[in-house]
Amino acid sequence: MTDRSGTYTVVEPCNDHGTTTLREHPRNSTVHVVEYGDSEVESALSDLDAGTVVRVELEREGRRGNAWRAETAQPVSADPA
Repeated sequence: MTDRSGTYTVVEPCNDHGTTTLREHPRNSTVHVVEYGDSEVESALSDLDAGTVVRVELEREGRRGNAWRAETAQPVSADPA
């Protein structure tokens, strides 16, 4: 079951501990992705640079804190000008 899904901006790319920080649109809340649904999702998120917009589905990881598990991740293409 997905707790959250929507469009997010990468604030901090994946670090050495496997954590990616995202900011949700339009609420501007920040989430920390610490787990991944599978290696494909982990690869998709770990390859993104700060400022990249991505559509993700998240599930809360644990009962406390702001840790999330990404179930899906799809970068959002920029509209051609």
